[in-house]
Amino acid sequence: MSAPPPIPARESPPPSAQSTLAKLWWAARNPPADPRVSFAGKTVLVTGANTGLGFQAAVKYAALHASRVLLAVRCADKGEAAKADIVRLARCSADTVRVLPVDLSSFESVQAFVPALRRETDHLDVVLLNAGMANPTFVRSPAGYEMALQVNVLSTALMAVLLLPLLRAAPAPAHLTFVNSIAHADVQPDWCRGSLLQSCNDEAAWNVQRSYGMVKLLAMAVMHALARTAPADRLIVNACCPYMCKTDLGRNWGLAAKIPMAAFQAVFARTAEQGARTLVSATALGPESHGRFWHHDILYPLGDLAKDDEFMQKCWSEVLHVITTVQPDLHDHLGNKA
Repeated sequence: MSAPPPIPARESPPPSAQSTLAKLWWAARNPPADPRVSFAGKTVLVTGANTGLGFQAAVKYAALHASRVLLAVRCADKGEAAKADIVRLARCSADTVRVLPVDLSSFESVQAFVPALRRETDHLDVVLLNAGMANPTFVRSPAGYEMALQVNVLSTALMAVLLLPLLRAAPAPAHLTFVNSIAHADVQPDWCRGSLLQSCNDEAAWNVQRSYGMVKLLAMAVMHALARTAPADRLIVNACCPYMCKTDLGRNWGLAAKIPMAAFQAVFARTAEQGARTLVSATALGPESHGRFWHHDILYPLGDLAKDDEFMQKCWSEVLHVITTVQPDLHDHLGNKA
């Protein structure tokens, strides 16, 4: 008898022409399949790994026999507490899990993180870029960028490029997966006339709902660009969406918003564990997923703007300008292909 597939095919396809509430209702009752693939012998890095989706993904990697699970977290103490829980839940050795502090609100912290990581490992088999945030108001990072733009796009892009040599050093193929959102498909062209990056950073025009999708669309441009840096038989680059999950992504919101959101999520959201299934399975997909978007256990169509190669290249050029200003040698990491 043949072994079951590591990522079972979805029997019930997600709805495509229904309302958002209908889609959320369906998703909460049709969670992704739990991946059964082995990560034995692999070194895995997860950002934002001390809570929510990242924590649950780290538990799964450890339970699926990853040789090393590296937790990139903002607070070392919280990371160590998460490590203890991961070791307990996954029933793995404490030596399997390592905590590495990094603050994605700071370019300097990302730059310091990579040399520290190199002291831990000479390669990475899997990188899951999960760290993210969503604020109810416009807040600037120390570098002067709107905070979600800084964390979800600019610092994440800088980290991804700096990690390319470690990924390329892995036995082929390595995996680089960006946690994104189907909200990228909601962005309309008139929301970002001129520059998407500048629109995300425009305090006067900032809108909490629009901003979330715009930041995710800009992050999709990063994924597209890095997918061009290596053939899929060496490095598989993709993005995924866990859909609405019960996490602390809205931790910076006030109580008046948290209470109704918790009630809404109780009915319409997946659990963090269920959402993490999408993240982990995305990092186990084959070359067919290179440059593509994993959602509801299928390779899902991109939004219209994300399918516009010229627009995506323009967005990437804007991001690249920012991060090469921070670190001019990034073109060496990219191999001048992006």
